Amino acid sequence: MDKFELAYIVTVAFTAATISGFAGVGSGFLTAIFFAPIFGMKALLPALSVMLLVSNFSRSLINRNDFHKDAFLRIAIPAAPMVFLGSYFYARLEPDHIAAFLGTVILSSIPLRHWAKSRQIETSPLVLSCVGALFGFLCGSAVGPGMILIPFMLGYGLTPVSFVATLAVIATFTNIARVVSYGSLGLITYDLLVIGLLAGVATIPGNMLGRFIVTRIKTKSHGLWVDVLTFGGGLNFLWKSFD
Repeated sequence: MDKFELAYIVTVAFTAATISGFAGVGSGFLTAIFFAPIFGMKALLPALSVMLLVSNFSRSLINRNDFHKDAFLRIAIPAAPMVFLGSYFYARLEPDHIAAFLGTVILSSIPLRHWAKSRQIETSPLVLSCVGALFGFLCGSAVGPGMILIPFMLGYGLTPVSFVATLAVIATFTNIARVVSYGSLGLITYDLLVIGLLAGVATIPGNMLGRFIVTRIKTKSHGLWVDVLTFGGGLNFLWKSFD
């Protein structure tokens, strides 16, 4: 990997972390869109899992005062074993099948995000745990599963600020499980580990900037740009599945 590619990876990681820093979600699928040409489909999620582990750990520290312990436990406990199942599923897929699966999940996140914004639901502890299990499987096999949690965590009584903080801790936990799982399956090489850590370090200032500007940007404008990038990236993955 040359210096230009490394600079590209660092820039994408920083930018995606800034967006995710004030939205709470988006870092995974935004980086996946731009990292796929560099890493290829098979190494994409293993590389992202290393980067997102560092990124979400730093975001957890930055937002630690708004952490919601009960919601974390309700989601993280059922999610952990499902991450390993999802990782095994991912390892068994061919590159074109991975591209098709990622494209479908990413495109599905657009209507899901808008549905989440328009709904106000009350979430029971059991429902939150069931959603956590689904979230865990998608963590191991796809990107952008945080979208699923939005209406249910907010419906459990979390504020938008505590949602960002708590999801960061959940994502740290699930990405530890992903790294362990992908490593045991031989999908994380030494070079991939180093590059993932470098990208993760680049997300730290992005997380800090995202928190700083969270009250200084028009949410509607931000959401439009996320939708455009998501739609284009999802179509790109579906196109790759036919190559």
